[in-house]
Amino acid sequence: METGANNIAPKVNYSPSKIDNLLTEKCHLSVEVGANHIVYTLFDTLNLTYVLLRDFHFEAKNIEEVTNKVNEIIDHESLLQRSFYSSSLTFANFPSTLVPTTFYKEEEKRKILAFNHEVYDEVLTDQLQYMEAVNIYSIPSYLLDTIRNAFPNTQIKCSSTILIEQLLFQDEKKEKVFASVKKDMLEICVIEDNKLAFHNCFKCEAKEDLLYYLLFTMEQLGLSEEETDLVLLDDILTSDDTYQLLYEYVKNISFGNRPNNLKYAKQLEGLKTHKYFCLFSQLLCA
Repeated sequence: METGANNIAPKVNYSPSKIDNLLTEKCHLSVEVGANHIVYTLFDTLNLTYVLLRDFHFEAKNIEEVTNKVNEIIDHESLLQRSFYSSSLTFANFPSTLVPTTFYKEEEKRKILAFNHEVYDEVLTDQLQYMEAVNIYSIPSYLLDTIRNAFPNTQIKCSSTILIEQLLFQDEKKEKVFASVKKDMLEICVIEDNKLAFHNCFKCEAKEDLLYYLLFTMEQLGLSEEETDLVLLDDILTSDDTYQLLYEYVKNISFGNRPNNLKYAKQLEGLKTHKYFCLFSQLLCA
């Protein structure tokens, strides 16, 4: 495992054996940055194949520490110093809210976001492709500056934008609840007749919190725990206590799949297909 000079080793590292031979100038770089992680993958545009994935997790007490950790990892990951054919980056689990296009006003985006969230000094927006809505989200300027300096000319979006757009792209007809489970966050999307019926993010400090928010959402939307399909994404396995608790209450549980119209190198075959859903979808939605 190659870790470079930094003291944060990848938690997950799927890399080709001859990493120095990678023609990164022919690759698309996809990056996700969160409050406790940075993960990236490379897509070979010549062979239309994902060839590498590296996931770094860290602990940080505040956003300044997050920025320092992200900067440290970027500085010491030699691959990230190379040139790429193209690149995209998403911010995960920062304050965000969806607004119908008809109600959105550029000059009021900060005020709209502040209804439900503490707002950082930078407020960004994404126009969704498959629905008439704008995603407003906020990033601290020093973290955003770090990213823009490290990855100039990269496409930046909110990870929720990617999640929603990829789920709508799948053209789901049957009503389903999609739950993206991360370290301390739960993101829920309800898709019905290929339309977004519900979206929200919840901070979860324990598995009981996750169960509460999921069941509360289903109750408020009138969804049956016995009949509704629940599709899990990202950091959850059948062996986890969280999954076992969910299964006591929701019976129709399955795992989602990363985009199947793209290819994945042999070294990525050991990766569960529901993991890194948004990261692998960036290329299609960025």
